[in-house]
Amino acid sequence: MVIGLEVHTQLLTQSKLFCSDSAAFSADPNTHISPITLAYPGTLPKMNAKAVEYAVKLGLALQCDIEQHNYFARKHYFYPDLPKGYQVSQHTTPICKNGFVTVP
Repeated sequence: MVIGLEVHTQLLTQSKLFCSDSAAFSADPNTHISPITLAYPGTLPKMNAKAVEYAVKLGLALQCDIEQHNYFARKHYFYPDLPKGYQVSQHTTPICKNGFVTVP
């Protein structure tokens, strides 16, 4: 049997994935935000290098193929908790793919 999984994790980085806003847990609502987090016009995200490092390390541990040239795309759709109207996704070129875990 082959089962595909899409796995989401919370990495232990100091900042968020696409900006330098704090990623500290349990803060008051709307305190770790910036114009980049809110996707204001003219703002551009900046990739968190530590998060990429962690993703590659996990991919290597899971025997994944590591994508050498990947990019992020915007997926536009309505979500009640997504006021900017899009989600940043790697649906076509994820950093890691085709990994496996052997379950006895």
